Amino acid sequence: MIDKRDLKGSIIHMQMPNIPFSAVSKFLLLRLAALPMVFAMFGGHGAWGMEGTSPKIWLNHFKLGTLADARDEDWPVTREGVDTAFFGINTLWPLKFPSSLSISPKDAAATAAKLHANGIRIGVECAYFDHRVRIVEPGNPASPVVPEHGIPVLEPGIGEHTARAEIAKLSSIWQAGHPPDFIMMDDPMRRLTVPGQDSLGQLFTGMADYPTAAREVVAYMHTMRQQFPKVKFVTIINFPNWGWKGQPAFLVAPGRTTPLNWGDAYDAMETLFAAVKEAGLEIHAIQGDFPWRYYNQKPANAIAATIDWPQRLLSLERYARDKGVGFNLVVNSETGYLSAEAFAKDTLQYLDAYLADGGRPDHFVVQSWYPHPEQLLPESEPDACAWLCARFIERLRAIHAGSPPKPSTPQPTPLDRAEPEALLHILEFLDPPTHQRLAPQVSERWLTHREDPPVALAAEELMGLRTAVSQAAAGKPRATVVIGDQELRPARGLKPLPLPVAGQTAKWLVEVASTASASKLLTVWVDGSTSKSMNPVWVARGMSSLLAVEVDPALVKDGAVTLCIGETGTIPQKVAIAVGDPVIKVVH
Repeated sequence: MIDKRDLKGSIIHMQMPNIPFSAVSKFLLLRLAALPMVFAMFGGHGAWGMEGTSPKIWLNHFKLGTLADARDEDWPVTREGVDTAFFGINTLWPLKFPSSLSISPKDAAATAAKLHANGIRIGVECAYFDHRVRIVEPGNPASPVVPEHGIPVLEPGIGEHTARAEIAKLSSIWQAGHPPDFIMMDDPMRRLTVPGQDSLGQLFTGMADYPTAAREVVAYMHTMRQQFPKVKFVTIINFPNWGWKGQPAFLVAPGRTTPLNWGDAYDAMETLFAAVKEAGLEIHAIQGDFPWRYYNQKPANAIAATIDWPQRLLSLERYARDKGVGFNLVVNSETGYLSAEAFAKDTLQYLDAYLADGGRPDHFVVQSWYPHPEQLLPESEPDACAWLCARFIERLRAIHAGSPPKPSTPQPTPLDRAEPEALLHILEFLDPPTHQRLAPQVSERWLTHREDPPVALAAEELMGLRTAVSQAAAGKPRATVVIGDQELRPARGLKPLPLPVAGQTAKWLVEVASTASASKLLTVWVDGSTSKSMNPVWVARGMSSLLAVEVDPALVKDGAVTLCIGETGTIPQKVAIAVGDPVIKVVH
């Protein structure tokens, strides 16, 4: 049932059982955090309503190190309007082998010194519990740190270990006399309970309950506070990917099997705040990560379409106020894939829209993990981050001075009809009697009529289909493959599939997740199979599609079954899925 703890009108009321389902929609996207560019802008804490005070912004960019040699004339408006500048933790590693984004210790120290000299505070976005690293010299707070492959073991002690590793990563600035003023914990409860979501195909489980995870966050905070006695903590939450007070998430990522996706953010936050308070610590602010599309575009998924998403975001701000902490809002846009101009247009539009809807965040956060804008300086260049900073500062000042913010109307989106069609196809394969019972009504309402069915009814029917598929798929072997621009591989962390019983055809599910930059129309089949190929499936970056396939025991060769995946009319790529043996072989 939907939880009605939120304000009236925030949802379209409907009966929705809280039971598992399978995610197959071509619109199910997954945020990829480990991409090259990030910057943030914030309005000054408490600035709304303070006469004579102009809101300031907070800034973070992966090329923040270029400020080390910047001239004052390169960023006049930005320099005056920035309250705090943020480093990304992984640009400051004291690595044995620095990455292309690493800021040298010399430049990091010079940048930190310049920020403080200009009255600008320093922050760091970090708390990456699910990033596996080794501290080379335990006991040395400035030890070199070595990144390792895979997800770390998430058990008691991971909080302190992560903090000590990140203190070492920050050594280039604190050893120069510039410790961080803010530690921004990047969705800490998610990283501990649903780790590995920065990369597709990493289907891992984390800590089993929120109290255990919260204790590790507290241990992290204690360790950071011991090193930096005056530091303040902000907790970031990637809000569309979480459920809230029993209501569904906007997205369901590959491998997740609940309408709450990563879980219920309300329960996670309640647990975290209780643990932090009991430990004698405090959270300075909640930061909502909520890109423009989720605010201004109605979901194509019928279940997510039952939610008023602007109201969902405003409810998070109300929650922060109830807790007596600040509220920061990320305002960014996926048009960062296209150009700095498109990204800036959406970002500024988002600023106006949220204020017009009654939001009053303490900090505006414009954060991009997209290719644009590529550079930080100079402010005079429209493609630079500092140019957008200047426009953002000017608009905040104008609104603060009385210019009314401009409202925005959410863009309508037709309901996704590919999902019910795919669900019916899988259900026919796995459970013919149930398919025969549900197919006529679903086909009539979803596939025959051009007009969308009423949202509440569509959501209820879609949930019923997902439930039927989930029940039919329970216990069935599943192969998950990840396709990219240059690779095709099995997903990491999966167990080998069981050997088909001699003389019987095995029924498998195949999940295709894409990291490719372009959309693809693919066909998937088992190499050597005489049965017809499966229907073509459309995939795009961050998308997962579920298909069904029959496997003859005779097709198992050298401990593997080979899947063929190719675009229509092209030579397929082949990937071998281990059967009864952990060794994975890739056929080129």
